[in-house]
Amino acid sequence: MLMTARQLQQQLGSPNLVVFDCRFSLADREAGRNAYLAGHIPGAFYLDLEQDLSGQKGTHGGRHPLPNPQELAAKLGAAGVDDQASVVVYDDGGGMAARAWWLIRYLGHEQVAVLDGGWKAWLAAGGAADTGMPKLHPTTFPLDVREDWVLSVDDVMQIVAGERAGRLVDARAAVRYRGEVEPLDPKAGHIPGAANLPWESHLQPDGTWKPAQALREAIAPLVQSAGDAANVVNYCGSGVTACANVFALALAGFGDSKLYAGSWSDWCSYDDLPVATGEAPGTEDAPPGRG
Repeated sequence: MLMTARQLQQQLGSPNLVVFDCRFSLADREAGRNAYLAGHIPGAFYLDLEQDLSGQKGTHGGRHPLPNPQELAAKLGAAGVDDQASVVVYDDGGGMAARAWWLIRYLGHEQVAVLDGGWKAWLAAGGAADTGMPKLHPTTFPLDVREDWVLSVDDVMQIVAGERAGRLVDARAAVRYRGEVEPLDPKAGHIPGAANLPWESHLQPDGTWKPAQALREAIAPLVQSAGDAANVVNYCGSGVTACANVFALALAGFGDSKLYAGSWSDWCSYDDLPVATGEAPGTEDAPPGRG
């Protein structure tokens, strides 16, 4: 699931290795692509959050709906991702690599890892920065969509109503979860009954992931309350950084959990759906996140 910069340096140039740069900033939507053009890991292709890793935004469905599976599979195949490929994705700390990791697996390809520490770790390890465009190696991506990994707003409504098993987990910073601030969506707060597990609480100060055992100890109470990781339903603002919680659960050894892809931006787009604010009972000591 994780690859260190040193390991990637050793494997770079292998015929079955495909690397994707996923840097992106919601504050400046061209920043990620511009950073890629200014310098990236040699041979890396660029995946844009909104052009490649998301679909068309509508009235409902959230700010970053899932992309069309066939379209993303075609882009991955054009870069050389077939059933023999090993994929590595990286960002600069914004949580975008986890979105790419999740999407590639959701489409049916298991051999994908996140570069631990991302672009900063690559540079710190003495990795080269390239400005050239990689050559395409068209092949056929092994598309096999795991549709049961995703929940719709109707599914989540059933969980809130107690009609379906599931433990909702909000990956946003605690201040957004509590409804104290909301910089992106029209309503502040969280889905009733959701616990708060800020995705950034899984990272160390240098941006690398915490050891699996530390993650396991922090996440275990939530998994126990759900009965099984398969009953954990992750969401965030728009379904992007929630993938980091999916990644953390898997890295900790709990297995695959679910994603409410539309997330809070979908939930709050419906006028008649309930909104909760403040702390959820029993979550006062949840990890605080970094903002």
